[in-house]
Amino acid sequence: MKLVTKMALIATLASFMFAGVNLTWGNSYADNAGTMTAADSFGVHFDVNDNTTIGWEGGLMVGLAGPAGSTFRLGYTSAAPTLGMSYTWWEGAGTGWATSLSTALDYGMTGDNDMDITINLGFGF
Repeated sequence: MKLVTKMALIATLASFMFAGVNLTWGNSYADNAGTMTAADSFGVHFDVNDNTTIGWEGGLMVGLAGPAGSTFRLGYTSAAPTLGMSYTWWEGAGTGWATSLSTALDYGMTGDNDMDITINLGFGF
């Protein structure tokens, strides 16, 4: 049983090691209980498959492919679970590091239903 567990763990880790990785850096603008705030944003996302990503952007974030190139975002931050959508509106056409510009809109699911707008510069490989 230990061998099967180890093999499953190695296969799972290898799938993340060879997955596409996207690093994001940007600005987040939030409506926190009626007060507009701005903060910097950093994230890392791993491609699980062509339609799903998992990563960290201020909290655990899962992305699911949506219509017209958009992405549904399900997140869990220290403040509240979030539900949102993002859209990559520019992608570099070069080889190697793939650059992109995207915008995300996330809503807090509890409390004051705070809204965050994030504008990201992404680097992926």
